[in-house]
Amino acid sequence: MTPLVSVITATYHRPNVLAHAIESVRRSTLEDWELLVVGDACTDETEAVVHAAADPRVSFLNLPKNCGEQSGPNNEGVRRASGRYLAFLNHDDLYFPDHLAESIAFLERTGADLVWSALLVALPPSADGKAGQNFRLSGVPTNDEYDPRVFVFASAWVLTRELAARIGPWKPARETFVTSSQDWLFRAWRAGARLRFQPRVTVLAVPGGARRGSYATPASDEHDALATAMRTNPRFREEALEAAALSGERQANQQRFGRSWPTTLRGLIFRPVSAMAIRAGVHPLAPYVALRHGRRGNLINAIRRRTGIGELR
Repeated sequence: MTPLVSVITATYHRPNVLAHAIESVRRSTLEDWELLVVGDACTDETEAVVHAAADPRVSFLNLPKNCGEQSGPNNEGVRRASGRYLAFLNHDDLYFPDHLAESIAFLERTGADLVWSALLVALPPSADGKAGQNFRLSGVPTNDEYDPRVFVFASAWVLTRELAARIGPWKPARETFVTSSQDWLFRAWRAGARLRFQPRVTVLAVPGGARRGSYATPASDEHDALATAMRTNPRFREEALEAAALSGERQANQQRFGRSWPTTLRGLIFRPVSAMAIRAGVHPLAPYVALRHGRRGNLINAIRRRTGIGELR
């Protein structure tokens, strides 16, 4: 039977973290899905973790050659997907149980080609571990329309198969200044796709790229704790949102009261430069990535160095 939605998860050598991502899909209130886990030439126990889910809706495919980033596995997942709708879930992120149901209902109600929800982003724990877990909100535009200056994690997207076919595959990270996901979303926007913001928080992002050495150790203590809290604490989302709201207001006040002048100055420079980039058909973040990292592909190399994988070959 054809599923309503195909969820695609690209993965590489984080099996303990991947197990939590898989389980978050299996806890979805919407049950008509398939999950395609695509390994980037994994050589560890990733396949065993997928099979341990013991769910016929979950399948595993391992690419024969390592791509080094998400574009290859995600493109293969899209190619093999059979669902009416497509969704992505980064292997280090977690769905709240209502993500698929709420997103698809919103997409169908609005007639959009792609919808995305707000995300809670778990900030890296402090080095001494005393500050506890903190959160911020991400993916929130100034209105309900897509703004390419706002980073939107692919884990928050749900889209039609028709849009995926129309825009084409994700470009390899070697060919882009920004990440492959943000390049794809920008191309969809430039092509006139109807991209709509769903004002609900339905995804928890725990980005490995923000955590130094995240790929260098098999331990998954942070994900273990967060996944347990999501499963056992009925107020987890509410409490995390409260923490994110307080953190966001503190940051806003720092700018209002002049205590964060470097951020304010960057904003004054960013606005006209990003506007010019958009008019030229260039992603608005590309000039800054180029200034900081140099040529195309260097951003993904910087992320890979931070996480302990090493640069693309």
